[in-house]
Amino acid sequence: MLPTFPPLALPENVLSFEGEKFFELVNQTCGEIFKELMEVLSINTVHKLLLVENDILAVFQKKYKELEKITRRACLHLDDDTIMLKPGLRLDFDRFIEALHAVNNQNQDQEQTASVNDVLFSLLKKLTKSFQLNENDDSHNSYSFLIAFIENIFSNLVKNKNNYRYSEAVMHFARSLYILGGRNVYEFVRLNLPGAIPSMPTLSESLGKAGARIEEGEFRYNELHDHQKSCGYDIAVCSEDATAVIKKVTYNAATNTFTGFSLPLERGIPVARHFQTDSFDELKNWFENEDKIDYLNVHIVQPLIASSPYSSPFLLAAYGISNNFKAIDVFNRWI
Repeated sequence: MLPTFPPLALPENVLSFEGEKFFELVNQTCGEIFKELMEVLSINTVHKLLLVENDILAVFQKKYKELEKITRRACLHLDDDTIMLKPGLRLDFDRFIEALHAVNNQNQDQEQTASVNDVLFSLLKKLTKSFQLNENDDSHNSYSFLIAFIENIFSNLVKNKNNYRYSEAVMHFARSLYILGGRNVYEFVRLNLPGAIPSMPTLSESLGKAGARIEEGEFRYNELHDHQKSCGYDIAVCSEDATAVIKKVTYNAATNTFTGFSLPLERGIPVARHFQTDSFDELKNWFENEDKIDYLNVHIVQPLIASSPYSSPFLLAAYGISNNFKAIDVFNRWI
């Protein structure tokens, strides 16, 4: 099997190159000979080069006076005046033309996709608007998010994945989906709806900015109070849930704490940062005698805000529990 060269990498805006910028591109990819050839043929833009249907290099088969110097350098010559373009130059030029056509085809596909998306979005917007005329305010809010969600998808599909952007409403939805559904649910939705919700690194950054840092066993009452004041809500829904996890003990360098053991209780509340030690013997004793967690317990507060239907849940606390953990009514202790 013959080896194949990797495709030639060209700038994203290569189709707009003209004049000196175009000649410099030809010089870098095909050499000075082809740069001079383009100048003689008055081909000074990528657009003109792509419009040429016939093989440009066929000009070397005839003895044009304007091309005499270029022909002597670019071709091999026999005694009977038969000439042949040097194979290496031919390969460079063919690779260049192939890369330009690939960029042009991709650009046309994106334009067609964008046009189809604009039509679909326009029709969907008209359809949802007609529904809103017969619905109450609650339904109006739901349709507003639907439009924002679909608009975000259509906007991202015509972009490179590194340039995806998300509206604030979609970011609220993404944070809520991750907190309430977990990582597996989040990734399932993200992979099946391209461009709909951000990747995990982007989401993690968003959660950090939203104050979602959480430490095992720490109940963030002060942060909840600040969150309530900043968002301006008086009513919230509190919930508690647990999910099974694989038993594993890890070390958290930020807090110098071992996590994965079931935290002890103090007045019914888990003791944060309990498992801290510089002693190997003490750590060994924990592994031998302490219960390891079987479940991850999470406490969530969902604000009820009439003016902002996209408010994300507030993560109050998370900690591991074992099968021997006695249930506690944490909410009754702070409400």
